[in-house]
Amino acid sequence: MKAVEIFRIRKRFGPNSSETIRQEAEDLVNEKHYKGYRLINVDFDVADNAGYIYAFITMKRPNTY
Repeated sequence: MKAVEIFRIRKRFGPNSSETIRQEAEDLVNEKHYKGYRLINVDFDVADNAGYIYAFITMKRPNTY
């Protein structure tokens, strides 16, 4: 069993997309934290040529060392 899990959220780049993806990332972190996950890192990236904004969330699974 892996001790670390990476989640990815993808949104098409447009008006208010950065606020929308930030809110979705925050909701995911809160939901997973409630289940026992611990946050390691959150990274946002923009793919210029594809027109998407990404959120990569790295979390440690519950009951792992």
